[in-house]
Amino acid sequence: SRSALFAATDPQIPEYCESLKTDEWPVCAFISQGCHPINPSKEAQSVETSFEVWEKTLEMIGLPSDAVERLIEGKEVRCRYGTRKD
Repeated sequence: SRSALFAATDPQIPEYCESLKTDEWPVCAFISQGCHPINPSKEAQSVETSFEVWEKTLEMIGLPSDAVERLIEGKEVRCRYGTRKD
């Protein structure tokens, strides 16, 4: 979570992201666990691999593959593992 917090608060990150756009970099900024911008691997730049990872993530957490689209449309999305009631 340290790298996520760093990416969300460091004032140089937007500049770094803008430079990637200018250089037509195919992916967004990647911040390492040591809080340093680094170039992701070639595999991390693969749209096909990204899609496969996204689909597997949704499967693991019990959401349907169209969960994001349904949420954007304001529809309810149910987890196949049910809901937690405190």
